[in-house]
Amino acid sequence: MSQYPASTQALLDKATQISGHGFDIVYDLNLPVSSSVRLAGKEGRERHEIVLRLPSDENNYLIAWQAAFVLQQFQTPDAEATHLQPNASQLAAVKAELLDMHPSIPINQRDAFTDHVIGGVLTQLRSVPLGLLVDIQIHRDYPELHATQKQSLINDVVEHIACLQLTPDMFPRTLVRANQVMNATQALMVAELFDMPDIFEPYRTVGMEPAARLLLDVCMNQIFDNTTQRQLIDFWGRNLGIDKWYRWL
Repeated sequence: MSQYPASTQALLDKATQISGHGFDIVYDLNLPVSSSVRLAGKEGRERHEIVLRLPSDENNYLIAWQAAFVLQQFQTPDAEATHLQPNASQLAAVKAELLDMHPSIPINQRDAFTDHVIGGVLTQLRSVPLGLLVDIQIHRDYPELHATQKQSLINDVVEHIACLQLTPDMFPRTLVRANQVMNATQALMVAELFDMPDIFEPYRTVGMEPAARLLLDVCMNQIFDNTTQRQLIDFWGRNLGIDKWYRWL
């Protein structure tokens, strides 16, 4: 008998079948996020490792989410794999602007600083739209997980709301807006999936609903119009004004 709810076990079984690798669940108290996955076939791993921070009821959803993500990755053709890298020739001006805003950064730390800040936004671009697809699928197909999914996503939205404290005096305007709109899009998804309009109110108040709506709608429709992952990310990148910041490998 499975130790997980039927929905979680079903996703684990399906991802195992499609990927050809089973799963191990491990814990890491120092994990900076609530969960992550280390894919089999990398660094000598023969099985996928789902990493959790602490034992909790929320883990049934987090395990299901990571299994669905693995499934998504193994169902993506190699030609459409989403490997993006910073586009150095297009980022020189952005890096210069960042350093002008933070002149106290020591010379020997400047490259690491700019790479960290810009890399964070590009990682967000790479992960958030695909993550929303996973949550939309789980919400649609696995109602058994709704309660834990809802609480986990509320926690994410509450954690990310601090992004509204960022200003163009701190970081380049395009970077700030991209980060905020991506967080707003996740909040809008939660508001709509769980009929919680108030959770989006901080973003609505500052006028981010049209931009977030545009990005969310393409995710909601992705399963119907055969948009590839790369096309989805490029759509987000163009509408956030950062599509020149990266290139595909």
